[in-house]
Amino acid sequence: MKNLSYLLFFIVSAVFAQDIDLNRGETKQKNYLSTFDFEFETEKIIVPVEIEGVTYKFILDTGAPNIISKEINDLISPKLLKSIPITDASGIKETLDVVSVNKLKLGHIVFENTATLVFDKSKNPLFECFGVDGFIGSNMLRNSIVQIDAEHKKIRITDNRKKLNLDKKNSSKIKIYGSQSSPYLWVKLKGEKKGKEQILIDTGANGLYDISKRNYESFFEESIFNTLGESEGASAISLFGDVPVKKHYRLHLPILEINNVAFKNVITTTTNDRNSRMGSEILKYGVVTIDFINKRFYFNSKSDSINVEVPEYNFNKTLKNDTLIIGFVWDKALKQKLHYGDEILEINGNKVVICDLINKKSNLDLGDNVTLKIKPIEGEVFEITVNKQLLTKNTLLNTRE
Repeated sequence: MKNLSYLLFFIVSAVFAQDIDLNRGETKQKNYLSTFDFEFETEKIIVPVEIEGVTYKFILDTGAPNIISKEINDLISPKLLKSIPITDASGIKETLDVVSVNKLKLGHIVFENTATLVFDKSKNPLFECFGVDGFIGSNMLRNSIVQIDAEHKKIRITDNRKKLNLDKKNSSKIKIYGSQSSPYLWVKLKGEKKGKEQILIDTGANGLYDISKRNYESFFEESIFNTLGESEGASAISLFGDVPVKKHYRLHLPILEINNVAFKNVITTTTNDRNSRMGSEILKYGVVTIDFINKRFYFNSKSDSINVEVPEYNFNKTLKNDTLIIGFVWDKALKQKLHYGDEILEINGNKVVICDLINKKSNLDLGDNVTLKIKPIEGEVFEITVNKQLLTKNTLLNTRE
């Protein structure tokens, strides 16, 4: 289920480290179980983390390694392990320091000597808008079982699956890959034909399912996806900045099957990432358990068949140089009026406040239409009202070039 606020969101997940194994650090406790509350804001899992007696807010992100802000790093002066090149989800590279955090407390569990990246949070508005100082990544969780219950806003972390109420019938095997122990799950794709794909379990990403453009192109001849539109532009910013402008596709997937649950009418957009991913929207439909130790993914769903399609707008927005702009435009008629890079000055008569959009404090999605004041790349400022639509296969003829 995506709305316009989601389409602004940031690709902070799927950060890939090179030249060093980040799978460092352990817990002294054994046979532990810790249960604690979390905030679920705009599909971000925000957890309390204690470092040297100070409690911070972190995002729990299984698509990324551990990250702390430069401010925390300067306060605690951890041991520097190495400076390494890091690639974010959009393929942008930067060099970051890797440090060893002596002690980090999540719930009542103390994680020791965890390899952690250091990031200058002033370079990405996500940190300011959510008031967070870092990420709990898959490298720290690799020796634990993590259960996320969004309905009750509870997280349970243990090293003993017998301490959780788990039914193997609701599970499937996962693979743990790479220098940060990234968890991957096989899912089934069903359209006119059928296929399967191995995707990253990425709790730091919004949405239910995003397919990498590379993977989509390999499925193109398989008649699995319905192409709803194509556009040149961008729809997010990555950890290190603006996403490159490229051609992407909006797609309709009739059925996405995760474990034995069928998600119907999935609308997704291709990404620049090397891998497809399942985001935190799945938490709205049931309890998720990622068992890194025994390599299983559990999904205790409220139903075995879920229709996730909702009306959506035929454009995306994004940020560029701290300015809200038009990202992708999918509808052929709308392309005559809106273009990538056009600045959005007002939304429903209100001036744009970036953090309000991110935290869903704006009135952008209150109705079936939105009125935008646009400053185009060329021409005079104008207003336009855009309506939401159901984007099923019968819209194909209206979105093709």
